[in-house]
Order: sequence, then structure tokens, then C-alpha cells
Amino acid sequence: MADAAGKGADGERRLLFLFRHGETDWNREGRLQGRTDVPLNATGRIQAEALAKKLVDEGIECVLSSDLARAAMTARVVAEVCGVPIFHEPGLRETRVGEAEGLLWEEAKARFGSELTERWFTDDDVAFPGGESGRETRLRGLTALRGFALAHPYLRIAVSTHGAMIRQLMRHALPPGSPPAPTRNTVLYVLDYEPAGDRLAPAARLLDGATSPSALGVNRTSC
Repeated sequence: MADAAGKGADGERRLLFLFRHGETDWNREGRLQGRTDVPLNATGRIQAEALAKKLVDEGIECVLSSDLARAAMTARVVAEVCGVPIFHEPGLRETRVGEAEGLLWEEAKARFGSELTERWFTDDDVAFPGGESGRETRLRGLTALRGFALAHPYLRIAVSTHGAMIRQLMRHALPPGSPPAPTRNTVLYVLDYEPAGDRLAPAARLLDGATSPSALGVNRTSC
């Protein structure tokens, strides 16, 4: 049960509105961004405003965001439109892509080989040289979500993060063998979340404009 302030006990379900940041110039060019702090471009700001309009009537209580500029700028638009506080969490940053950072996708394939770059989307144990694996990214994100959820009273939480992080969190939420989740700019997933057990699952009710898990398919886009 939630207490009078709305605080959930350990294991009580939260609802997450998980979304990717708006477009950047590097997204448009098809570059792997990783930890490079690229801001939203004009299209990205428009996308963030459209996303905020989808979320304004959903009873969101706060926005939790990666502290990288592209996610933080998107989160700020959503928080301002919804009239809720915003929190920044470094644990939700994009995956480290190491030596691939700043490369076009075709350049990464040429330098590191098509097999590695393709497996980077689907396999837990693959990383670009000097980068993080999918498993490392996912565990970092789950740790960040759990720490925030158990330390704060909010039960309806918007989460602003990045392509590879969303792909890994959705991998955790979906049945084994599901294809990688699409991660276009401002993609939105609605998830039930129980932090004590790191349980994530698609919510029974799908918000209008959110991406249905039944529509999942490989979507190779810069992170």
C-alpha cells in the first residue's frame, strides 16, 4: 500500500513512461554519440514538445533523466509542460561506445567489422573496443532506476534516456528472444515496474502514441 504521501513500499508497482531524447545533429548524420554531449537540434526540440503534449494528462509525478544534454533538454520540456520536478541521474547515460564514438555507422562497420557492429545490437556480451557491453549498460540502468524509485515517493515516473539504454531496458522487460526494441527519437514505452525485484514489463494499458511491444523490430539508429 502507498502511504498518505504516495510512497510505495518495496515491491509496489510504479508506472514508467520511458522515452528517448529528441533528435540531435549527430542523430541526423547517423553518428554514434555515446557519451559525447550533443544537444538537441531544432527538430529535436519540436519532438520534445510533441512528446510533452502526449504526457501532460498522464498524471506524471516527476521526470528522471540522464544528465547528458540531449536527454536533459528533452526532460526539461516534459517537466515544464507537466509541471513536475526533474531529477538527473548519471546512471541513465548512454552506453559507452569507446573507439566507435563519433563514427558514422558505415565507418564503424568498416573499422570494426560487420559482425561486431551487428551483434552489438543483439548480444549481451559485445562491445566496441573501449566500450560497454549490453549487459553492463542494462545493469547500470536498472541500478539507477531502483536507487531512485526506492529513495523517492513517486509512483508515475517519466524517464528520459538514450537509444542503447532503452534497447537494454526493453530487453529486460520483454520475453527472451524478442527482437530489439525500436529506439527512434522520442520513442515512448509504458512499463510496469517493481524496483525491489528489478521487474519491468509492458503495461496492460498502452498510452496513445506509445510504441506497442508487438511492433518491435530491429531499428539501427545512432545511439
